[in-house]
Amino acid sequence: MILQKIIDRVWIPFVTKLYTRTNCLKCKLYHVEVGIHFKTRGIIYFKNYGKIKIGNHVTMNSASWANPIGLGDRMYFQIFQGASVTIGDNTGISNTAITSMESIKIGNHVLIGAGCKIFDTDFHPLETEYRYGKYKNDNKVRKRSIVIEDGVFIGGGSFILKGSHIGKNSIIGAGSVVVGKIPPNEIWAGNPAKFIRKIDEATD
Repeated sequence: MILQKIIDRVWIPFVTKLYTRTNCLKCKLYHVEVGIHFKTRGIIYFKNYGKIKIGNHVTMNSASWANPIGLGDRMYFQIFQGASVTIGDNTGISNTAITSMESIKIGNHVLIGAGCKIFDTDFHPLETEYRYGKYKNDNKVRKRSIVIEDGVFIGGGSFILKGSHIGKNSIIGAGSVVVGKIPPNEIWAGNPAKFIRKIDEATD
């Protein structure tokens, strides 16, 4: 019990400050624009050839010990040339992999659970003839922007795929696969994610 109190009150705050300073330095090295009070736990990995803008009071967990639900253990950013990722104020993200070849916009007060994947690209062409062989052509890869509006809550282990637009305050159930547009103030879940109910209809 005493050891746990020491860990909670001394060790974790110390390590958090250390990782936050390290990640802020890495952000500068990778030309990432960061707002005030950016807080991290664990090392964030960047492969940035585009633009990343992180708002004020953003928190990121990037270690297996940083989030008790244990889905994934790192934050990964992979931004291709000409692409961009924007994260709004007061947003919290845990152990999530983000890849952009186009544009990913995450709003204010968004919560993204551990182990989520946010990809605005298919990575490989969908047409067989372009994926391998004589006519292999990676320029045929499809990509479409992603928008996650203010107040959205995305459950752990979810996939947000290219072209997705999640409306304000909507909730995505854990382990869902989102493709397409989700209206504001709704709960969606499943693979592919489907409408469950309006948020104002939810009861305890």
